[in-house]
Amino acid sequence: MRQTNNCFCIGDIYNAMKPKQAKKVRYQTYFNLLLNTLLDMFEYEGLPDTIPARFLEMILHSKGEVFVGRENEDSPLICAIGSLTGEVDDYSMGTECVAVTSRHSLEGKRNVDIAYGINNKTATPDTLIYWLSHMLGENDLSMQLTSIYARLLPIPKVNDEKEKAMFDELISKLIDGNPNAYASKNAFADLEAIGGDNIFNITDPQQVDKLQYLSRFADDIMKRFYNFYGQPLQTQNKSAQSISDELHGMDSVSFIIPLQMLQCRQELCDNINRIFGLNVSVRFSQPWEIEFRKYVSNDSDGDGVSDSEEAPTDEDAPTDEDAPTDEDAPTDEDAPTDEDAPTDEDAPTDENLYRETDETLTEETEEAEGGEDDDTSD
Repeated sequence: MRQTNNCFCIGDIYNAMKPKQAKKVRYQTYFNLLLNTLLDMFEYEGLPDTIPARFLEMILHSKGEVFVGRENEDSPLICAIGSLTGEVDDYSMGTECVAVTSRHSLEGKRNVDIAYGINNKTATPDTLIYWLSHMLGENDLSMQLTSIYARLLPIPKVNDEKEKAMFDELISKLIDGNPNAYASKNAFADLEAIGGDNIFNITDPQQVDKLQYLSRFADDIMKRFYNFYGQPLQTQNKSAQSISDELHGMDSVSFIIPLQMLQCRQELCDNINRIFGLNVSVRFSQPWEIEFRKYVSNDSDGDGVSDSEEAPTDEDAPTDEDAPTDEDAPTDEDAPTDEDAPTDEDAPTDENLYRETDETLTEETEEAEGGEDDDTSD
């Protein structure tokens, strides 16, 4: 196993695994990713130091129910994995609780001595992440096989071990970025023989475009997970253009499960406070709180103003009072009449035009002569 900077290379560990081991690693990787997301959904206040919120949530998500109590009066308050036992009530639920940890055991009446909490109204774990983790791991394997099958890998056919060794060396040097030549008395004939029936392919490089569909499928799987758990993703592709109402239509559905889970945890906190005299509370964490506010206020962009307030109302629309009336329209009285039009009397005649032209020429001639006299006198 290769060691880099005093740390083992995880890539070497994965590459050395058998296919079944690698499959388990892919599944566990995605399972941890989805579970870590759910573990960050809620925030608690008032829990004692002996009950880390991380372990409380991990038990709820993985087992569907949790038991909170003390082994005796001097023991710390803990949360544990257990089961309902004893006499059943009218709904076939045990009235006694039994739970154990590595150091303590809990026994007592349900919600009398021990606080009993559930993950959801069916008291079941989040098994959806098991299935989605499996699908994501299988999709990754398909992407890996597609990338291998899409490689450009022509395989030459040879006649003997000597030619095989020669081609193996040439291919090895080509992979290392060091192309080389080989000696042959009939080089051109050998080059012609390399093509045609002497080369065959077990791969199809054109299949590389299928990777984009597998990548899109992985995004759709993650989108399904987030949409179920209060983080609605508004994504669209070229094949399905959506309007705003369609994009946000998943918002209300997306919060059905998270709100139910929050209600179950609030009931657990109420039982803990009542039995043990504490003041424990739970709420959505910040990412879920932001999305929940958007959903409640119908604020799709999260700017604090609801979409209904931003949208134009009927009051802003122009009314009939703002529209121009017949009184504002120009009347016949404002239109120009024949009396205002220029007549033939106002037009210049030929006599007037010639008279003005002669007068102008006379004035210019007199000015020019006067200027010459002034120059002569100087």
